[in-house]
Amino acid sequence: MLFATRYTFKGDQSPDSVRALLAVFAEQGPGQGELAHYVLADGSGGLIIAENDSMQQGYEDALRYQQWMDFETTPILTIEDAMPALGKVFG
Repeated sequence: MLFATRYTFKGDQSPDSVRALLAVFAEQGPGQGELAHYVLADGSGGLIIAENDSMQQGYEDALRYQQWMDFETTPILTIEDAMPALGKVFG
């Protein structure tokens, strides 16, 4: 399954807090199944597209970073995968 996770930064964004966040990210690396990671140009957070069989890994990642970020994860489909259903319902 594909998942889109939007994260926003929360709380203390002092240099020490950001260094701590970056240290955890450097240690963990990209999340399991991560296909793309985009940073929002306004500095408020980012968007991750990942492919995994379950939400378990995403949940574990969220727990690691919950001190610094809020997360919203949504299952998604490619447009190619969505077209047959769209055709059945609206065709």
